[in-house]
Amino acid sequence: MSKVSEDLEIAIAKTAKCGSSLPKNIPEWMQKLGVVPEDIITESVKVGNNSSNNKTDVLIKFQISPPLKISAKLSNAGYFGNWYGHERFMGEFGRTFFDKLTAKTTLWANEWANKNKASLFVGVNVSFGERTGDTFSFLDIFDNLEDLRKIICGVGDRDNVANCLYVSDEHPKSLEDMIERLAPIDLEKIQELSEDIKVIFRPINPFTEASNRGKNVYTKFEPERTLVEITDITTMKDLMKLGKL
Repeated sequence: MSKVSEDLEIAIAKTAKCGSSLPKNIPEWMQKLGVVPEDIITESVKVGNNSSNNKTDVLIKFQISPPLKISAKLSNAGYFGNWYGHERFMGEFGRTFFDKLTAKTTLWANEWANKNKASLFVGVNVSFGERTGDTFSFLDIFDNLEDLRKIICGVGDRDNVANCLYVSDEHPKSLEDMIERLAPIDLEKIQELSEDIKVIFRPINPFTEASNRGKNVYTKFEPERTLVEITDITTMKDLMKLGKL
């Protein structure tokens, strides 16, 4: 997480001070969540990077109302779903979607490997978000908006599953300002976001990749034969002579 993103989450949490009361007039969507006007804030914490499964970045609890579970993003933040390991993906979306995603990733990898601009890579990780260029595919593996809701909000109704969005580069100036900037994550919002969210393919370069990306591979290079001696491979063209992705 960047410092700018972390500072935004901290600022939101600090704005909702414990002991403060909500305004008398709060948005209708917030009332539909069960939030009561003038309810008292009992806890406001930044929780975003406590777990890779968190969609909630800031959790605000009240005396009476259910919590506000805020997904906070900078205006140019393009990612909605990162680091989907195999077990997590199958648990949230099922085996059928996992197989469809793996097949699509493998198809893309073999096409990408034969492009002149492709640097050496030995596997592909995926994430979900906005993307331009050639390293994305449309979300045609999913059947409906409920599947997209899982990417944006998470699965279930626990505290790590977001129920509203704060999208801005500006820190809230007051509690009222923060509430005004919040938006519900409803089907209308998911429909709007679905126009930009895509499957993003992230090739894993063995020379430069040192992050957790390599642990969540949806397709990887498979050699077709055993080499008789140690061989240095530095280009995609040379690698593809030995097997396929």
